[in-house]
Amino acid sequence: MSTPIVTIVTAAYKTQPDHLRAALDSATRQTFGAFELIVSDDSPDASLADIVSSFGDPRLRYQRNVSALGVAGNHWARFRDARGTYITLLNHDDVFEPAFLERLVAPLVADETLALAFCDHWVIDAVGQVLAEGTDRNSRKWGRSALAAGAHRPFGELLLRQTIPLAMGTVFRRSALPGRFDETAGPAYDLWVTYWLCRTGLGAYYVPERLSHWRTHPTNLTSAAGSDWALGGAACWAAIAADPELRAIAPAARRRAALAYYECARGAWRAGQLGVARQFARHSLEQRVTWRGAVALALSTGLLRPPIADKGDGS
Repeated sequence: MSTPIVTIVTAAYKTQPDHLRAALDSATRQTFGAFELIVSDDSPDASLADIVSSFGDPRLRYQRNVSALGVAGNHWARFRDARGTYITLLNHDDVFEPAFLERLVAPLVADETLALAFCDHWVIDAVGQVLAEGTDRNSRKWGRSALAAGAHRPFGELLLRQTIPLAMGTVFRRSALPGRFDETAGPAYDLWVTYWLCRTGLGAYYVPERLSHWRTHPTNLTSAAGSDWALGGAACWAAIAADPELRAIAPAARRRAALAYYECARGAWRAGQLGVARQFARHSLEQRVTWRGAVALALSTGLLRPPIADKGDGS
């Protein structure tokens, strides 16, 4: 196959076969066909290989990791292998609309000052049924329902509001990625990638169409991430707050980092890991002095006994 323009990365782990088939089928139906798709499998066996080979499509290939790499590492490995000028993520349980690549690649080809192009997306249930109310609520929550179409530069505010759905609705420029990846990212790998793309100073282009489907179910990554996402997210917000390229959003990033480290401290305290809780509480207070961080530190040192409560906004 000639060199692809886009690399689609599908990170798999104990994937439901019908979900993977639906995801791959949506890729093969793209109106923009110059892509390669890599299924990067962290599962304990290679049973998903048969699903990939059943399509008989040379653009699709299966790569099983000999040792599990974890959520972030599974993506990083395939980013390094990517041959396309652009990269997009197709979660193993999500689905693309046929025009997904066509609509999002076009702005990037036309304007080299863009780091990424993104769209809105549908929310679907475990069997693929569109959840209309959930979709509208999701679009409002992440600030896409009223967002102006076209280029946004700089796009620090979009990073801060987590408006860009990197894991289910974005095509980004491979050359904008860093040479090294943070191994602590965990399930928050998508926030880290958005941060790296943002700090380049390049723009983000919004296509106000729902061009993909995000599947919500109890075992998907977002639902199961929990404390691992909080830790990866906390580290990312702290990195953003310390980055001289993103001074404009540093105060807000510090607030987010403080809250995320507090959540880590609370989780460790509940698990009886007082030393770990104390470390996270101190990280929270280093980012921003809040009553939550102070209570977390007091609990972890044994000065307080009641459980950490959620009140106010942490200010």
